[in-house]
Amino acid sequence: MARATSAAGDAPGIAFVAEAERCPVCDGALKVYKSRSRQVMTLAAGPFRAIETLKHCAEDPRHPVIGSKALARQVSPRQRSGYDLIVHVGRARYLENKQRGEIQAELDQQWGIELSSGSLSSLCDRFLTHLEALHVARVPQLRTAFGEAYPLPIDATCEHGKGGLFVCMDGWRDWVLVAGRIPSEHEDHLRPLVEKTIQLFGDPIATVRDMGMGGAKAVTPLREQGIPDLICHFHFLAAVGKKLFDPSYALLRKLLKSSKVRTDLRTLLRDLRAYPATRSHAGRFGKGVIRQDLSALLLWLLEGDGTKDRLYPFALVHLEFFQRCREAPQRGQDWVQGPRTRPERRALDYLATLVRRFDKDNRLTTAVTRLEAGWQAFCALRDVL
Repeated sequence: MARATSAAGDAPGIAFVAEAERCPVCDGALKVYKSRSRQVMTLAAGPFRAIETLKHCAEDPRHPVIGSKALARQVSPRQRSGYDLIVHVGRARYLENKQRGEIQAELDQQWGIELSSGSLSSLCDRFLTHLEALHVARVPQLRTAFGEAYPLPIDATCEHGKGGLFVCMDGWRDWVLVAGRIPSEHEDHLRPLVEKTIQLFGDPIATVRDMGMGGAKAVTPLREQGIPDLICHFHFLAAVGKKLFDPSYALLRKLLKSSKVRTDLRTLLRDLRAYPATRSHAGRFGKGVIRQDLSALLLWLLEGDGTKDRLYPFALVHLEFFQRCREAPQRGQDWVQGPRTRPERRALDYLATLVRRFDKDNRLTTAVTRLEAGWQAFCALRDVL
C-alpha cells in the first residue's frame, strides 16, 4: 500500500507499507518491524523519498522480514533508480544509439531528473544485466520460437591485451543466445559459454566457427557426439587469401610507399584545385584554366569509385591503386577532351611522369603479376563457396 506524504524542506515522500498480513513460513500474524526510507527516481513519479514499512512474524522473529511488493515492482532493493528509468536509459543508449550527453539532456528537460555521466553508465550496465536475466527467463519461449533445431555459430572479438566479447548465436535467425566478456580466446574461457548455451537451448545441429584453436577445443564434446563442426567460409577464405597474398602484397605496399606516387598525386590534386575552371589563373603549370575533369581523374586514381573498401584480403586496395595508375595515361586522354589548355597539357604530362616511376623497379611487376593471378584463384574459390 502506498500513500503520499510531505515534509518541510524535504523531497516529496511516498509511504509503502508491506501488503502481507500473514507470515509466509508459519502463517502467523505479522507486526510492524521498522520503517526505512531512501531517495528514489522513476519516470512515472520523478524524484521522491520512498518510506517503506517492514513487517516480521509476531510468533518467530527469525522468519524473513517482509517488505512492500508495490515498491519492489518499481525499484530494486537498496537502489535509487526505478526499473522504468533503467529501461528508458538502456533503450536510448543501445537501440537509439544516443550519447550520454543527449540522454542526460532529455531526462533533465522532460522529467527533471539529473544524472551524472558515471550514474548514466551504471544504469546502462544494469540495463544489460536485467536484459540478460530476462533473456534467460524467456528461454522456454525462445526455444519454442526456433524449435529444437538450430545451428550454432560461435565467434569472438578480441583486442590484444584487452580481452573481448564471445557470442553464441542461432545461425538461422542471427539471435544471440549467450554472450560474455572474455580475457582471451583460450579454450578455458570459451567452453563455459558454449556449455551454457547447450544447457539452455539444447544440442545444435552443427557448429560454425573460425579456425582458431580455442574455438575448436571449445566444441570438442559436440564434435565427439557426431555433431558436424563446420568452418566459417569467411574465415576460411580469409586464411586462404592471406596465404596467397601476404608476401607479394607486403612487397607491393612497401614499393608503393617508397615511390611516393600517392603523396605526389595528392599534391597534384591540391595544385589543380587552385585553378578555376572558367577564368585564367597563374599556378604551378602556368597561366590558364584547368577543367574539373582533370581533378576528377586524380580523385579516381586516389579513391577509386568512392565505395567503402572491404577488409584485406577481400579487397587489395594497393593492387587496385596500382592498376588504376596503369590506366591513368589513357584515362587522361579520354576524360580531358581537346582542345586542352597549356596548364592541362603540362599537368597530364606530369601525371604520366609520376606513373612511369613504377616502370623503374621490376619487383613491382613481379609482385603485381603474382597478386593478379592469386586474385583470380581467390575469386574462383569464393564463387564456389
